[in-house]
Amino acid sequence: MRLILLRHGQTEWNALDRYQGGSDVELNRTGERQARAAAAGPVGDLLQQGCALRAVTSPLVRARRTAEIVLEDSVGAADLTVDPELRELGGGAWEGLEMAAIAQRWPREHHAWRTVPDLDAGPVGGEVLRDGGRRVLAAAARHAAQAGWTASDVDAPGDGGLRTLLVVAHGAVIRAAVGLALGREGAEFAAIPRIDNARAAILEGAFAGEGSEGPGRWSLAGYGV
Repeated sequence: MRLILLRHGQTEWNALDRYQGGSDVELNRTGERQARAAAAGPVGDLLQQGCALRAVTSPLVRARRTAEIVLEDSVGAADLTVDPELRELGGGAWEGLEMAAIAQRWPREHHAWRTVPDLDAGPVGGEVLRDGGRRVLAAAARHAAQAGWTASDVDAPGDGGLRTLLVVAHGAVIRAAVGLALGREGAEFAAIPRIDNARAAILEGAFAGEGSEGPGRWSLAGYGV
């Protein structure tokens, strides 16, 4: 199967480099254009090519609106499921603050978050990257299972394309989910760049079967697409 992890388009808080977390900030005009560009680009092409499509989104309006635009412009009418487990990391004490102010007040924590970064780092009083990544992967695995896409048959020959799960979420949890899915820790995780607004990470493989541990078997087919 193909797992597309798409970050939402730009908001005014993104433009100000302000930590959003669980704050429900709408797309700005640039974000709307970015979502339409995603639909017209490789992400839209992959959605059209799949033999089956399931789409899920974070409940936050910036992600939900991005998902709606991408689906409408690429495949027309498509069911979209809202899942609260796809929300961004809670910001704790950082919620609503600009990153420059965060760096000044919490220099060590900001360094571990923005400069290194570390899977076990996160906003002060908020959620760490590892927990957010695990949460998103678990939600995606649940939606694949609900669609009947089991580890044994998702890549059966003759499908005419890969079963495709579109997950529209947020930058921090997408980056963490990619690192965990690929088994990248420490310096290998730190080497994964931040993902830009309305850009996607493309994973191909399968989730672990029922009763199995770990994220499954995945390869990275594209990043920042």
